[in-house]
Amino acid sequence: MNPRRILAIAMKNLRGLKHDRRTVGFLVFMPLLLITIFGYTFGGDVENLDVEIVSFDDAPEGTSIASAITSDLATRDTMSIVRVTSPSEATDGTVQAALDKVRDADLLALIVFEQGFTEDAYEALFALRNGTLVMPGSFRVYIDGTNPNIVSAMMNDLQTSIQKVLVSPSFAIVLPIVATPELVYGEGAEFIDFFAPGVMGLAAMMVTFMLSIISFVHERGQSTLDRLLASPATEGEIVSGYVLAFGLVGLIQSLVILITAILLFGIEIQGSAVLALSMIFVFGIGMQGLGFVLSALARNEFQAVQFMPIVLFPSILLSGVFWPLEAVPDVLRPASYFLPLTYAVEGLRSVMIRGWGVGDVWLQLVVLLVFAAVMMLLSTYGLKKRR
Repeated sequence: MNPRRILAIAMKNLRGLKHDRRTVGFLVFMPLLLITIFGYTFGGDVENLDVEIVSFDDAPEGTSIASAITSDLATRDTMSIVRVTSPSEATDGTVQAALDKVRDADLLALIVFEQGFTEDAYEALFALRNGTLVMPGSFRVYIDGTNPNIVSAMMNDLQTSIQKVLVSPSFAIVLPIVATPELVYGEGAEFIDFFAPGVMGLAAMMVTFMLSIISFVHERGQSTLDRLLASPATEGEIVSGYVLAFGLVGLIQSLVILITAILLFGIEIQGSAVLALSMIFVFGIGMQGLGFVLSALARNEFQAVQFMPIVLFPSILLSGVFWPLEAVPDVLRPASYFLPLTYAVEGLRSVMIRGWGVGDVWLQLVVLLVFAAVMMLLSTYGLKKRR
């Protein structure tokens, strides 16, 4: 490929945007509108959160408060108890192994009941009746705090189960036992920290996909594309020129969102900002290629616009942009894993909130790179057929 030809094609497209002030305004203000207005308004019922429980409480099964709390938690839709380790099997190694799963994002939370939990609870009750306040039995909660909404939903259900068990006829204990989570990730995170990476991915998707599909149809109608094909530029150089131009636009837009979120909402980036923006750029290349491929099916701009909701709406609703994938209905959740935006958003959140590096988000990177490569190859093939 000739870099000068690629750069010339890219500059042609950027100059076209430069003279269209309305489009430039849309590209800048649309994502800002999303992040400021919708940032605190979306949510969903969280279900089936993977939780592991390790109990050191050695009270008999019928009298163990820890066992009763565990049984009640298993009935709640919010949690999916993947494993319960009994006192006879519980060791420090068991706790460490489960905690490693939380750190690797294979498990949302780990609940550890300390030894003598039930006995301490009754001693606290006896002391309370004698006018002395003694801290009741304790337990630890290790939780991935990437999404504050998930943390809140789980802790609310956990506290509800505790109070339900303690006031039941089996125990009849009224004690101020409060569960305080120890966040593995997301210490001090708010919903805007969860929301900002999703808006970055969504904005890059909308910009690159919309611009590419409409631009290709427009240039085909104006015979500009035919003149490019008649030039010495190869199909690969033409596609690369568009990729460079629109990919740069999407990258700048994501940078604007990131700076705005930092300045206005105080979000923190735990990982590499360069890695996060690189993921946006690769994702934008793939969405641009998809726009090129679909543009071949549209005869005019009006028909091109009809493809946008088909691509955008499922991605917005099912990729975890506004609410976690755990809130997506089971029947639709498998479709989420066929959407490139799902991997872009998950990768961005892992980098920005968890502080993960390339080795931790390799799956998301590979999926996005494969998606981009396939779309560029299909775009080049489509131009070769047209030539």
